Amino acid sequence: AGQRGYYIVQFGGPILQEWRDALAATGAEILAYLPDFAYKVRMNPGEVNRVQGVPGVVWMGLFQPAYKLSPNLKLAGENVYRVRLEQGVNAGLAQAAIASSGADVLQRDGDVLVVAANGGQVAAIAQVADVAWIENMVLKQRHNESGAGLIIGAATANANGYDGSTQIAAVADTGLGDDTTDGAHPDIPASRIVAIFDRATTSLRRCYTAYPNGAKDEESGHGTHVAVSVVGDGDATGVGKGSAPAARLVFQAVEDYVDMFGQCSIYADGYYLLGLPDDMKQLFQQAYDAGARVHSNSWGSAAAGDYTLDSANTDTFVWQHRDMLISFSAGNEGIDANADGVVDNDSIGSPATAKNVLTVGASENARPGGYPCDTGLPYTSHDLYQPNTTCAGMGGQNLLGTYGQRWGADYPANPIASDLTAGNAGQMAAFSSRGPTDDGRIKPDVVAPGTWILSGYSNQHQEAYGGAIDPLTSGYQMDGWGMPYNSSYKYFGGTSMSNPIAAGGATVVRDFYQKAHGLNASAALVKATLINSAVDMLDENNDGADDNDFPIPNVHEGWGRINLAAATDNSASFVDQTGGLATNGVATYAYNAAGGAPFKVTLVWSDYPSTETAAKNLVNDLDLEVTAPSGTVYRGNVFGGGWSQGGGSFDRTNNVENVYVNGAQAGTWTVTVRGYNVASGPQPFALVVDGGSPSTPPTPTPTPVVPTPTPTATATPAPGVVIHVGDLDGSASGRSNRWTASVTVLVRDSNEAPVAGIGVAGTWGGVTNGGGSCTTGADGTCSVSKSNIRSTGTATFSVTALSGSSVTYNAGANHDPDGDSNGTTIGVANP
Repeated sequence: AGQRGYYIVQFGGPILQEWRDALAATGAEILAYLPDFAYKVRMNPGEVNRVQGVPGVVWMGLFQPAYKLSPNLKLAGENVYRVRLEQGVNAGLAQAAIASSGADVLQRDGDVLVVAANGGQVAAIAQVADVAWIENMVLKQRHNESGAGLIIGAATANANGYDGSTQIAAVADTGLGDDTTDGAHPDIPASRIVAIFDRATTSLRRCYTAYPNGAKDEESGHGTHVAVSVVGDGDATGVGKGSAPAARLVFQAVEDYVDMFGQCSIYADGYYLLGLPDDMKQLFQQAYDAGARVHSNSWGSAAAGDYTLDSANTDTFVWQHRDMLISFSAGNEGIDANADGVVDNDSIGSPATAKNVLTVGASENARPGGYPCDTGLPYTSHDLYQPNTTCAGMGGQNLLGTYGQRWGADYPANPIASDLTAGNAGQMAAFSSRGPTDDGRIKPDVVAPGTWILSGYSNQHQEAYGGAIDPLTSGYQMDGWGMPYNSSYKYFGGTSMSNPIAAGGATVVRDFYQKAHGLNASAALVKATLINSAVDMLDENNDGADDNDFPIPNVHEGWGRINLAAATDNSASFVDQTGGLATNGVATYAYNAAGGAPFKVTLVWSDYPSTETAAKNLVNDLDLEVTAPSGTVYRGNVFGGGWSQGGGSFDRTNNVENVYVNGAQAGTWTVTVRGYNVASGPQPFALVVDGGSPSTPPTPTPTPVVPTPTPTATATPAPGVVIHVGDLDGSASGRSNRWTASVTVLVRDSNEAPVAGIGVAGTWGGVTNGGGSCTTGADGTCSVSKSNIRSTGTATFSVTALSGSSVTYNAGANHDPDGDSNGTTIGVANP
């Protein structure tokens, strides 16, 4: 009777807040939203009976073990998997239950386990109640198989004073120069580097042995290249200048060399991005705590449009930290498998499939000065298209080649096969991954130049510039595409290169809002601004004709190529709504248009995270509706020929909605945002409107707008505040026969805001005993420790009381998002 299990509870339509509140009041824990109009919940049989009487409930059923299995799970033989535990469970007990199946738990990172198992064991793992999801372990890969300044308008934005100087951008990649602030790159002076974090790879039993190298950028130079594209200030002539040349940098090095064996022997020995955590929130949190509000990621796994564990965790972080814009490269999986001359759909990588990120595809570069190389280089090019040829032998210019010449098997048919890999800024890079996502969302969001990008050259292992051979690979650093420009710059191509240009662009947009409006812009507003000002490219199919065969939105370019000059010209109106809408809530705005010019409206919201199980990943569904002075109604994302069409149905898939009207009628336009189904709200949003000025101050209708608590803000206890434990973290130090166990407790209120000034009391158990207490500080946390523990094994700490002025402790709400405790008791193993 007391055992808590997992169920699906479905309502009869869009979920009202009072229905959700009534469900929670039964004692059931709401864990995730499932379409349509349902929740995954945890409850015992008594609570099941009470839920039957909740208003709006039309169906209940068990959450079956089969729902936990990724559709593309490999089950033949023994494989390595990632297993996510449900939030708030006792991770130790769940891990023991998994091990009892015969599977080998190789590693635990928060609520994610790395497990070696065969098909039969996978079936048994799915039967463990507290297991939420099982997917194949796939290694992340780099997406690198004049763009910033000219093509995307960064030079104009920079000249107008928007250069990123108020901002800190983060880059997670292979490494940065020689692992020092002075030796990062000449274009990134030490004074603009906030921090360089080395996220070292840990050897994984039965898989690989790691050889950490600090934050050095040794084998590919990929990390230095992308970092300079974001924040580099260029040489005296402007070569290598990034989009945000005055921004500061936080760098997270995540690559190390590993020897593969056992279950991982399907991979070759080499450098891999294994410093990336299984829980992506940890990566973003480190950068956020260092002050970064834009995070650039030029890597991912080939997911063919699937919404994965990494996607869900990334969405979770943005939902909890709404002022950080995270960008991801779309991937380099674009091919023409059916040989029809058009790149195939459905190849977006993960976490680029996340809803709340800016997903960036690659268009072609077009440098006015061509693609010169260093004629003093004595060796022949390593580029497969220009073999046995020196730079001087090529006349000092790299040979571009066509897509067919370079990758003939992937692009066997015209017009792609015969198209040069650079030279036309209105064309797509053939290799750029195409959308949509598996649930039909429009991806990529935008594109930026990603072929033959000239940017920073790492100072490690440079061939012919005095570098030593890398002892781990017995080779030099990659030259990139073609041959280097000089010892400071080289060319690379891939969505790895387009993403940092766009991330630098996002940094410039945040700088614009800070300088021009004194605003700490939300991720949704930055994303909406970049989308609203993007350019619809005219030759996406690379046939040489500017006939716009694929008008926006499309699976190739999404909403178009970014345009920083337009994004920062202060011509658009905007709303950054930190409050939110509930189901049936309405916000209305009015704008005056002079007539004759385009009237463009973009609505973006950072949506509540979905779950890997869901077939459609939109949780909170808002609707955009624009009414012309004549009464014609336009709905979000109803497009034809690149422009909005009247009528049509509301979008039930995307958390980006646009209405673009060409040659808009003069008069007052009404913009309405409605909450159709807000399952986990209230839902904040951002609006950008270009082509009209507000006729009244852009304030939503006050009644339906519900204030949204800032998840990272500190709350001072007020009368009647209900508090609970929101996180428990443990650590051990010392020697195994005389060690110290420490536990950090985070206290939150019912809105999940941290609470200061709360007394925490608890008891130690396991291999030690006694009591412990502390008082939460400004961030809602405090720590207790037990020292001189002489027994090996696990010490436990259980919270027995939370106390403070005019507060109520609700122990039933205790939880732990990391999954390493049940929110009340945590175990700390001896070191």
